[in-house]
Amino acid sequence: MKKFAPLLLVAIAIVVIGYFDSPKFAEKEQAISAFPVPEEETSSATAAEEEEIMGIPELESRLVDMYLEDGYSVEVYQEYEVYKDEQGNVIERVATENYNYLRYKQ
Repeated sequence: MKKFAPLLLVAIAIVVIGYFDSPKFAEKEQAISAFPVPEEETSSATAAEEEEIMGIPELESRLVDMYLEDGYSVEVYQEYEVYKDEQGNVIERVATENYNYLRYKQ
């Protein structure tokens, strides 16, 4: 019995994983989590999605500092969120707290 217990547990795990990964389980899960949305809310949601898509920032890294440390040249880049309008003009640049450090051997 000790030899067959691990094999039995592996077989049971495969069956359970197979069930949760099956299309029939996905259909049941969608039926449970899908709620009908009234028409008024649907139109306002699409308008909000369009505004959100237009307001997605692009990320840009800018060089903010260079210094020498222990025989290495270190460059510090800060990440910025860049907001643009439909024509591609920059509306706003917002600095984030993310920094990248690149070291080069001298």
